[in-house]
Amino acid sequence: MPVTALIVDDSVDFRALLRRRLEAIGCIVLAEAGESRKGLELFRLHQPQLVTLDLMMPDLPDFSSRELFHTIRKESPETAVYLMSTQSERANASTFLAAGAMAYIDKSFFNFEEVKKLLRAIFPELR
Repeated sequence: MPVTALIVDDSVDFRALLRRRLEAIGCIVLAEAGESRKGLELFRLHQPQLVTLDLMMPDLPDFSSRELFHTIRKESPETAVYLMSTQSERANASTFLAAGAMAYIDKSFFNFEEVKKLLRAIFPELR
């Protein structure tokens, strides 16, 4: 059975790249969002197994990607959340990993082979 996914990232180009790569390993990308509020709406609508979430988005001041992360963890602790950011600060990473993120990936040095390895550890059905 394919793994269902939601991509939340403000970069249209990065979303397209990530979609192609996730679909190539057997994911079904149910939806994409360019900001956190829309990401929450789509998360609640689709209930994906996997969410990739960019932490550095120009969001509304009342609802950020960090708040989206915490909402997903609260509402659906079984959902695998992979955080992606151009900020590679270890303090950020350890905080989110401790809060239940599956991985914290630096987009500046994006290596899909590493992402694929992490995803296969959680979802063995992926190619």
